[in-house]
Amino acid sequence: MGCKSLAEAVILQSMEDLWNPLYYEESKEFFKGDGFKIYAEIAELNSPKKDNLIHIAKGRIHVRTVRPH
Repeated sequence: MGCKSLAEAVILQSMEDLWNPLYYEESKEFFKGDGFKIYAEIAELNSPKKDNLIHIAKGRIHVRTVRPH
């Protein structure tokens, strides 16, 4: 597996982990920190694709942290 494919797999797994309570915090940190930026660069994601993934991740993070009263 090449570096690009591996970076894509890491990003996809991190997206999936946002829905797993065991890995949610780690995945959240991946998207909030430099991890996503580094892997997105290796995966050669263009800005619209990166923005779309961040939008999805932020939406999931927001849903998990905001609870109805």
